[in-house]
Amino acid sequence: MTSTNESKFAEQVFDMTEALENVGGDMDLLKEIIEIFLEDYPNQMNQIREGILTGDAKAVEHAAHSLKGSVANFAAKRTYDAAYRLEVLGREGNLEEANEALGDLEKEIEAMKDGLDAAVKGA
Repeated sequence: MTSTNESKFAEQVFDMTEALENVGGDMDLLKEIIEIFLEDYPNQMNQIREGILTGDAKAVEHAAHSLKGSVANFAAKRTYDAAYRLEVLGREGNLEEANEALGDLEKEIEAMKDGLDAAVKGA
């Protein structure tokens, strides 16, 4: 994959311009936030999975809310929306659609992760 393609891919899954604006244009700070996110998000995903498995809607709500807040730093709308969907399902105590919603979130977060990795390497 070329650098141009990596940049286009990254922009599809998050908005680099907005992400940089969120940190006052400080690329080093953005890289640090990305690294922290990449380290932390698997734990949040595990909390969501565990909540679904045990039927703990509140745990799903809280973990999805936390993940959604982290994703907002990167202006990653599709991933944000997928996390929000799980947050709402948890808040409503409706975990019937949670596995499908989790699948969507996993797909989006994986694409976002790849985009963040590409952005950090290309910056």
